[in-house]
Amino acid sequence: MRNVVIIKVELDGGDKPLSTAKLVATFTLMAANTNTQAATLSDGKGNEALLAPGVQCYFERVNLADLLVRSKAGEVVFVVGHSAD
Repeated sequence: MRNVVIIKVELDGGDKPLSTAKLVATFTLMAANTNTQAATLSDGKGNEALLAPGVQCYFERVNLADLLVRSKAGEVVFVVGHSAD
């Protein structure tokens, strides 16, 4: 059974996982359009991508705990999707 996943991640300047526990999901990651700078998305292994304010990225069957986001304090990203079985 799939469950709805809706998470608001408030950033604080350091790397922050999208989930503190293992959660495999299919989801869209969205950087809030009110952010003032791009957030950095990382897999914790050196691979990074910038998420400009308002940008949306689609992921299929990814563990949210494996993805890290970083930006200055007060910035926000959202995760909206469903668990993967």
